[in-house]
Amino acid sequence: MFLFAQGPPRALLGWRCEGVLWLMPEASVLIVESDPDRVEADLAAGSVSCPSCEGVLRRWGFARWRTLRGRDRSVAVRPRRARCRSCRSTHVLLPDVLLVRRVDTAEVIGAALAYAATSGAGHRRVAQRVGRPSSTVRDWLARFRDVALRAAAHFAAWANHFDPMVAPILPAGSPFADAVEAVGVAARAASLRLGSRPVWSWASVLTVGALLSNTNSNWLAS
Repeated sequence: MFLFAQGPPRALLGWRCEGVLWLMPEASVLIVESDPDRVEADLAAGSVSCPSCEGVLRRWGFARWRTLRGRDRSVAVRPRRARCRSCRSTHVLLPDVLLVRRVDTAEVIGAALAYAATSGAGHRRVAQRVGRPSSTVRDWLARFRDVALRAAAHFAAWANHFDPMVAPILPAGSPFADAVEAVGVAARAASLRLGSRPVWSWASVLTVGALLSNTNSNWLAS
């Protein structure tokens, strides 16, 4: 598996498709906005560029249905597939409400990470707060803790990209909390530059959906 080392290609950030996760030479996953009607409209208009060759993507069926656990209800998504008219490569368009290989939405996972950062609570208290099994939350916290130092640098770099005048991100008390703070700063800068969306949707976009990937996360800034 290969991810772009510095997150999604910056050239794509002007449109609503902002991330690319390569799964194999002939296919990749793209992170797009969560409104399927707008994604369909952009595909129909020919405004979605292929990350492989910058050709035009066209509709090419759907991936399987997935059911995510949202904050208050289940969220059913059926990602659109697309194929490039030029190089014939295929892509799966994943909405930014999710993280790759996680059954809970980015909003729920982000709420857990933010609460842990601000309260210093352990995984059991955090699990009670977000209504998820303690073993699941323990995994989220452990994975984020493992990448916290590099994640803080990654999101700080994106914040500076969107707003070169952004104030330095102040220490929040721990590497874990620093990383969560950097997510928020980058999300605010991105929303001001490109249009508002939830903080943890931006976290999905800017990590190509791999914020908590258990594989080698090359999206992280070196």
